[in-house]
Amino acid sequence: MIEAEVHRQLRAFLRSSGDRRWPHHLTLARLVARALRLRRGCLLQVSQRAVLQHRYGLSYLLPLLLYPEPALLVVPQERLTRLLHQEIPELLSFLAVTKPIQHSHCPQPVFEGVLVMNLEDWCRQATPYPNVVTIIDGIEALPAIAQQQMTCTITTSDWEHLKLAIPSAIGAIRQVYAQLVQHLFQRPQNPYGDYLLTPTEQQPLLELLHQWPQSLPPQWSQLRHYLNRDDTVIWGRRHPTAGYFTLHSHPLNLRPYFQDLWCQAPFVLIGSGPDTDPPLAYVQQELGIPAQTTIKFASDRHSEAITLAIAEDLPLPNTPEFAPAVLRRLYDLLGTIGHQRAVILVSDVPLREQLATQLAALYGSRVQVETTTLETNTILVTGETFWLRHGAQLPCPALLVLTTLPFPSPEKAVVSARIEWHKRQKQDWFRQYLLPECLTVLDRALAPVRQDDTLVAILDRRLTERSYGREILQSLSPYNRVRDRAQSPR
Repeated sequence: MIEAEVHRQLRAFLRSSGDRRWPHHLTLARLVARALRLRRGCLLQVSQRAVLQHRYGLSYLLPLLLYPEPALLVVPQERLTRLLHQEIPELLSFLAVTKPIQHSHCPQPVFEGVLVMNLEDWCRQATPYPNVVTIIDGIEALPAIAQQQMTCTITTSDWEHLKLAIPSAIGAIRQVYAQLVQHLFQRPQNPYGDYLLTPTEQQPLLELLHQWPQSLPPQWSQLRHYLNRDDTVIWGRRHPTAGYFTLHSHPLNLRPYFQDLWCQAPFVLIGSGPDTDPPLAYVQQELGIPAQTTIKFASDRHSEAITLAIAEDLPLPNTPEFAPAVLRRLYDLLGTIGHQRAVILVSDVPLREQLATQLAALYGSRVQVETTTLETNTILVTGETFWLRHGAQLPCPALLVLTTLPFPSPEKAVVSARIEWHKRQKQDWFRQYLLPECLTVLDRALAPVRQDDTLVAILDRRLTERSYGREILQSLSPYNRVRDRAQSPR
């Protein structure tokens, strides 16, 4: 059977290459080989640290190259070059096999060997091959990619195109545009810059688009389709200096777009996520992935454990006393690392600006805000989005501070709409949306500092006081807790 051959060849390759960085190579490889032989799907979870170092790719590449039938491989764009120009050629040379490897930006009706696509291109068309196994690496990124690709954006030029397409409606178009300007520009300043349109504010736009359904340009036709759905969010982003706004809309529920796909062909889905049970539950829920064989490859407790300090004596984040108390605690924590590098993650935009200013008053040019140019003593103040995008490429800090748990902010239009949508569905919006999002951000935020001597401090006492804190602590595993916040184990 292919499982036995994969096991034998992989052991030989690991011995010859000296690759001992990941302990689960043989198990994952046998699972993939079995899925290929039986044409039966499965869901495999690896740690986020393994994703950053991409330790596990060998485990699915080798079975693919030994498999005699065609197979489709879908990987994130950032993996593609190394995979095509280094990893696959190295394995083909070792195995002494000849196998066609094709790279395409779109699905091919018929192909031999292994067809390789990036995740963005595959998501754009998502074509199933009923008798061909598809391996998707990075499945956890698919919801965000799909949402981005489905977003309909209406700019100033689109309004002009609408006037050209329906010249008899120019007056009505201008009136609707003026109403939207009034609605959006009279809103109080939002730190995130987006403003949810209420059903009342949407109604004139919807009525306008319904009057000329056959004459609408593509962008407007897509927006009309979205506005007819009960799971659609639409928000405006104003540009005050230029005096105009843009509209953005997309569905909140991705299940109808994906749930039938998984039953039409065998899929081996590989992704990372927080340490929860069942594995990748949030991704399964978002994409409508059916129940199937699911295996979690745990983090290495010896090499991936973080040193964790939790502040239990600070005020709650939604109180006026929180900001000054956090600042005093930051002084203490920065004092424990001396002139070493530190990263401070602050979700709240006004609080981030306040803390950066106050820290700069004491530490001067050491304090930087969202920059990738770090000195050995830099204190980087940033939001989670910047850190998740750049953290893996930045030098590892001696101190990583999370001022609050990274729950999505209801001030963001999409978050507010998502909460309301769950409420209309009579679902637990906290446990089905906010908490899984928080766990996912934590998992990704901590991955760059695992295996390094970094002190991680969380200054949100909800972690120990709220019932959901136990789930969050479980998801942070493995960790070694330091109880005295001013004493790091250095």
